[in-house]
Amino acid sequence: RKHHLIIIIFIMTSEIDTASSYYALTKQIYAEQAGLQHRKQQSSGEEKNSTNNQIWVEDNWTEEEISHVAEILSSEKPALRAKAHQIQKYEAEAALNWDRFYTRNQSNFFKDRHYLQRVFPELSVERLSDTSSSCGPFVLLEVGCGVGNAVLPLLEKNPNLHVWGLDLSHVAIDLMRQDERFANASRQGRAKAAVWDITAGSCPLICTNTNVEHVEGAADGAILLFCLSAVTPEKMKDAVRNVIDTLKPGGCLLFRDYGRFDEAQMKLGTSRGKCLGDNFYVKQDGTRCYYFDLDDIRAMFSELEEVELSYIRRVYSNRGDQSVRRRVWIHGRFRKPQ
Repeated sequence: RKHHLIIIIFIMTSEIDTASSYYALTKQIYAEQAGLQHRKQQSSGEEKNSTNNQIWVEDNWTEEEISHVAEILSSEKPALRAKAHQIQKYEAEAALNWDRFYTRNQSNFFKDRHYLQRVFPELSVERLSDTSSSCGPFVLLEVGCGVGNAVLPLLEKNPNLHVWGLDLSHVAIDLMRQDERFANASRQGRAKAAVWDITAGSCPLICTNTNVEHVEGAADGAILLFCLSAVTPEKMKDAVRNVIDTLKPGGCLLFRDYGRFDEAQMKLGTSRGKCLGDNFYVKQDGTRCYYFDLDDIRAMFSELEEVELSYIRRVYSNRGDQSVRRRVWIHGRFRKPQ
């Protein structure tokens, strides 16, 4: 028992050391960048990069910093990894855990994503209006739509937009259908929703839509927002293939998801039992998350034309509690060849 106690203390100390190393680095970088940002704000008299009580600055990672955080994650001890039977259990209960998530949080967890028309030009009112006037209604499919925080605001702003929302969770789809914005658009024939496991086969809305001439190629655009990261890595390629099949030739695929060395990964990667595989982790609620790099995305989307692909790296500070977060996302825009 004495030996076991020593081992446990060693593991806990290692976790604390690696986590402390990362956060010390984060705070150091924030102090440097926030000082510069504060001076800019004093001179301009405004805070462009602030929301409520949060302020953020662009984060420029050096090769030394990347090597440092990579070393922290690679130094994980076997005891920090989940057991094989736990990994299998999380895979088998993926849909159930998302149902539990939405049963618990209802429609209150995520905020509406009003920024999409700024970061994805394909979704601007002008672009959608031009497309609709020349080619008929623009059909936008969102995979992993949740309760509609992305597509429902778009429906309100674009009368020519038709939206198909798809999600693994039955509960999420039911909540989306209950939303007044969805119900109104549905009565107009502009909104549909269905449960879809993107790793298991073709889109059910396309297969059952009698107005579509071909099973493949029905959507003008598809959105993947923080969805692919929840899929087990071994099934990601099939999932992407199934989404690409929904697009018409020339259709766009718009992507945003978690990036390598995001703060959430550093927390999970230094916690016992959270690591399911390389860069793949389980959260406290049983849902899972993979953290991508650009090569991951290029490999999976290789049959599409790359329009834009980059990291979004920012340091966020909460001015209320002085907490600091170093965030990383991947942003991409792709087009299906004609």
